[in-house]
Amino acid sequence: MTVNINHCIKLIERELTPKRFEHSLGVMNVMGELAAIHELDETTALMCGILHDVAKEFTLERQLEIARNYNIQLVTEYDRHPLFLHGAVGACYIADELGITNSILLDAIVHHSYSGNGDALSPLLCWCLRFADILEPSRDWEDIKTQLKPVVYSGNIQQGAYLLMQWAISFHESTSVPVHPNMRRVFQELCFLQSEKDVCDINNLPV
Repeated sequence: MTVNINHCIKLIERELTPKRFEHSLGVMNVMGELAAIHELDETTALMCGILHDVAKEFTLERQLEIARNYNIQLVTEYDRHPLFLHGAVGACYIADELGITNSILLDAIVHHSYSGNGDALSPLLCWCLRFADILEPSRDWEDIKTQLKPVVYSGNIQQGAYLLMQWAISFHESTSVPVHPNMRRVFQELCFLQSEKDVCDINNLPV
């Protein structure tokens, strides 16, 4: 079966609550806008957007079961947290459920929740997905959205990544949500680039 965006939307509508479904539609639409700006494959970008949170509302038990079945490596305690685990689990789930084989798409969904080893097939697609996750209209984080949108929409992915990570770590620290070590690693690397005033090739940006 050739998978199209309508197949993806139907699956997501089935798996998510109406609020999370609305969020996913919003991310998909922002990904469409970012695809045009950053010359991403439009279909891949749209499918990333709608599918990225497919496992977000799975129970932790279900996420861990899928992780075992697909030999997802859970290296630290953070990898077992559903907030970070849902990306890798979701990628495995949609590969099986929809027969998706686009490795760049699957890899971006894995990395958007900061799991993995930091080597992304497309750092640009991964970062655009992270941006869209924050910028979609139903999010009420107006402070970071006001800072982030003009930077990302003007094409400055590196500065956008720095702003996003600075905000995300502070946000997590202000709540009961842990900060994954990968988040700290990425931010440290981005801080170094900023301090050196070094413009990094987008394909080499840390994820």
